[in-house]
Amino acid sequence: MSVPITKIAGEPNLEKTFAVDAQPTDALSDLSKGDVAPEDIYIDPARERKLLWKIDAFLVPLLTLSFLSAYLDRSNIGNAAIAGMPEDLGLTKQGLASKSASRNFYVTYVPFELPGSLLVKTIKPSRLLPAFMLGWSVTCLGAGFIKTPGHLYAVRLLVGLFEAGMYPALAITLTTFYTPQEQARRFAYLYLSVGLSGGFGGLFAFALLKLDGRHGIAGWRWLFIVEGVLSIGIAVLLWACMPDSYQTCKFLNAEDKELMRLRTIKHDRYMRLNETFDKREVWKAFKDYKIWLSAVIQFLGDILSFGISTFMPSLVRSFGFDSVLTQLLTVPIFFVGVGIYIGISFWSDKIQQRAVFMVGGALTVSLGYALLLGLPMSQKGALYFSCFLVVPGLYCMLGLNYVWMLGSHAGYYKRATCIGINMTIGNCAGLLIGQIFKDRTPEGRYLIGVATSMACGLACIIVIGLIYFHLRKQNRIRDALTPEERQRWIDEGASGDFHPDYRYIL
Repeated sequence: MSVPITKIAGEPNLEKTFAVDAQPTDALSDLSKGDVAPEDIYIDPARERKLLWKIDAFLVPLLTLSFLSAYLDRSNIGNAAIAGMPEDLGLTKQGLASKSASRNFYVTYVPFELPGSLLVKTIKPSRLLPAFMLGWSVTCLGAGFIKTPGHLYAVRLLVGLFEAGMYPALAITLTTFYTPQEQARRFAYLYLSVGLSGGFGGLFAFALLKLDGRHGIAGWRWLFIVEGVLSIGIAVLLWACMPDSYQTCKFLNAEDKELMRLRTIKHDRYMRLNETFDKREVWKAFKDYKIWLSAVIQFLGDILSFGISTFMPSLVRSFGFDSVLTQLLTVPIFFVGVGIYIGISFWSDKIQQRAVFMVGGALTVSLGYALLLGLPMSQKGALYFSCFLVVPGLYCMLGLNYVWMLGSHAGYYKRATCIGINMTIGNCAGLLIGQIFKDRTPEGRYLIGVATSMACGLACIIVIGLIYFHLRKQNRIRDALTPEERQRWIDEGASGDFHPDYRYIL
């Protein structure tokens, strides 16, 4: 069996086919030592596409299923809140609300995200991720048996603690398999978990609430119990199937692994899989101007996202629909949002553009909230339609922001740190969201929540513009470098995304 033909630039007549069951050739040894420039490596596109299809078929569904479980267990409190949980726990009697419990989730979630992203390299993903997942799954199961508001708050603190490192760990794992040019559609599959959790969450709630009273257990308790059991099953699957790297992938054969090795060499400036921990790389992330701009978008976008994922059932119910119908009406909103986002992500990868789609998404979500703010509450149909503007617009803006951020930072530990910073700042929005969607007007409108959300969407447009013009300026500076200036950058230690040959996707 042989791997794809690799051509060494500078020697146009030199072509070798490398046998995977033999010792590496001198040419491949030179590649590993860095004697040949990574950009001079040619990989057969047909075989590379076949490899990517295989990774897409095995790895991406596994990670997406894991993240779907996390979001279901995180957001099911929104469905339980309109199904009798506050009354059963005495939250309303004490003048409390499920919003306080929602906020408690982020008290532990926020501070543990950055450590979680840095732990992936130290503790194997195949063990770290299932451990996270088993922790929140058992906690979710236990939520079905809580008796007091204190129990609820404790459960939310524990779920936040266990889920904190999950998404950063999943994201950094994906970046070790895909290049920046390939990431938008793959992160769309991962991010669609957010939308599917809203859709499936509504369906699960609709079905499980019909078990209300079965074996003396309230319907909202069944919601936590069944979702907790399902998540435990997924944790076991993750423990059995999760690879630590391409070298340990059970679904890749020897030829595939050799091709992956060539890809990591070719894209070494970005992937850097063999990089050892260096605190200078961590510090480099904190000093990078663009990660803080990305984090601002993440923060503003998460205010919108958390409002949708946690309070969409309450928002739709405020239009005047009953509890059961509300659960069903939330489903198509999320499914449509997911479908549109996947299509946009493919388009974004094809033309290698991020900002234009993010601005379009921000404008759409702002328009949706403007309608929610201005339409009379009696116009149920129009208000419901506005939700179909809010969700797709948000997914396109926030999902592509994450991909854009990942592709704009190179070096494993710099990128891992940036993931942690981005998610930590963004998820601070969770500490505020319960206060934003707290009060309603006499006619039932979440006036403060909707107005704040519209303002966040408009503010994102400004920040997206700042990042775009900054990255475009950096690309133009590097395009204008003379060979002498380029070499001076390299001699002065420019590496990762600061290397003179690195170009940012706009």
